[in-house]
Amino acid sequence: MSGWMVLHWIHQFFGSNVEFMSATDLTEKATRAAAALQNTPPTGDPDRRLSAALWCAGVATFALMYAPQGLLTQIGHDASVSPAQASLLVSAATLGLALSVLPWARFSDRVGRPTAMRYAAATAGLLAVAVPWLPTFDALVAGRFVQGVALGGLPALAMTLLHEVAAPARTAALAGSYVAATSLGGLSGRLLVVPVADHLGWRPALAILGVGLAILMTILIALLPAGRGRRAPVPSTGILAIHLRDTRLLALFGIGALLVGGMVAVFNYLPFRLEAAPYHLAPTVVSLIFLAYLAGTAGSRAAGWLVGRFGHRTVLVSACAFMAGGTILSVAGPLVLILLGVAAITGGLFVGHAVASGMVGAHAKTGRAQATALYNVSYYAGSSLFGWVGGIAWASGHWLYVAVLVLALTVLALVLALLPSTTARRVVAVESC
Repeated sequence: MSGWMVLHWIHQFFGSNVEFMSATDLTEKATRAAAALQNTPPTGDPDRRLSAALWCAGVATFALMYAPQGLLTQIGHDASVSPAQASLLVSAATLGLALSVLPWARFSDRVGRPTAMRYAAATAGLLAVAVPWLPTFDALVAGRFVQGVALGGLPALAMTLLHEVAAPARTAALAGSYVAATSLGGLSGRLLVVPVADHLGWRPALAILGVGLAILMTILIALLPAGRGRRAPVPSTGILAIHLRDTRLLALFGIGALLVGGMVAVFNYLPFRLEAAPYHLAPTVVSLIFLAYLAGTAGSRAAGWLVGRFGHRTVLVSACAFMAGGTILSVAGPLVLILLGVAAITGGLFVGHAVASGMVGAHAKTGRAQATALYNVSYYAGSSLFGWVGGIAWASGHWLYVAVLVLALTVLALVLALLPSTTARRVVAVESC
């Protein structure tokens, strides 16, 4: 009953309010808010201002990147494409991001992190409003790829900026807050567009979300540190080669790619299962499964404490075990067991991702931006690749084959987490991208 009550509230909220919020009104409000923020002297705690900026970046980036995931069944039906083809709307964005993080990192070395992030935020905000109106499915996929390229400048640089600007004693807490913002962004983007799409269609739903995210991007631009920021010396390409020969970093890159690939496959194709027999759930009800992202929010906030208490090896192994157990549970028939399995998968991913990405930032003594960028390349490449491969598994054997794929990815991540190369040091710092 509680799920239906939440659904009823969402319908009432959007049904009574969306029509009255024009893009012009929202833009004017965003402009006034940004002007007020920009004119506020940073006399308070600068870490709080930075935390707010990164919160906007985390929410906006991940809401925009994954919003179509809750609409894949509707888009697939409307565009007459298969589930695997529909999933390209998610994979194209993550692929664009994966390919752009290294260029963004190098660009930021020349102009400063804040300046590069402003360019990325402005471009992504404009594309968020424009891309949903592209006329054909192929054009949408191409537009989503360009969106991913623009978004790459935010997660690629957020943690590097944090390390450079924030007080060292507060880095772990601020990074954990940013990770929580990414999980809330992923949740809100997936959850909110579905009931709006039921009223107005999926294109207007994505466009309305885009306007809201453009507002967040405007606020982010205003909150980032003033000026061009500190320019880092541009490292040679040899830095990348050093990172790619580091077995500890390679293992961490692999863990991130495998875990996120499994989770994206789950969220891409679980709606197709739940909207079919024997469940026959409506899209708005199915969208409530994304509330499992709250487990990721809680897990990412707790990751720093867990690492400090138990060590990163134990936490990484436990995160992989949670994902494996949740995947097995998702094969069960009862809906409540499926939902518990999805919650375990989501919590495990965010804990494992937070710890693995934090280890990358802590381990890299030179070329930290490049090391973080390489982690992002592997992370989002894994999301793009395995999210699409899940469609092949779905076409071959529906949910059972998808679960087998996710379980295999999780076991491989577990093996990497157990390698000695990933456990040479005890690190408390936690971060994500």
